[in-house]
Amino acid sequence: MKNSNKKGFTLVELVVVIAIIGVLAAILVPSMMGYVKKSRLKTANGNAKTAYNAAAEAIADAETQGHPFASISADTGVITASVEIAADHGWDNDYIAAVMTNALASNGADAGEACAFGDTTASSVWHAQWRKTADDTTIGQYPEAPASVDAAEALDWGAAGE
Repeated sequence: MKNSNKKGFTLVELVVVIAIIGVLAAILVPSMMGYVKKSRLKTANGNAKTAYNAAAEAIADAETQGHPFASISADTGVITASVEIAADHGWDNDYIAAVMTNALASNGADAGEACAFGDTTASSVWHAQWRKTADDTTIGQYPEAPASVDAAEALDWGAAGE
């Protein structure tokens, strides 16, 4: 008999290892997709809060200047860059949209778009929403942020929901 000095793995051993890796990947990929969706929701809610805080600051500035807002309906559209706010700006929804645009523009290509809407009187709650693109199904909202991805996907753009 010949004494074999060949070292290496047999075909059966390689197939078993590849099968184990395949099983692990089949388990891991769906859970990773869930993590990605949850991460996108947290980003959307965080950006909606940024838009809300910017709008709230602009509303407070307007009120201190004697221009109270009874309600708000501002939409930034797709944010590509910061916008300049004229010194003689009107205290209107376009001003609120410009302030929200400037607050989110630092996100660069991921700035998305935001809207703020609702009754701004003390007895009421108004909302801000954010989404990455017009086709995005995950909508972040503040306050009353959606806690689950399903709730975020059920929201209508420009309409409050929980």
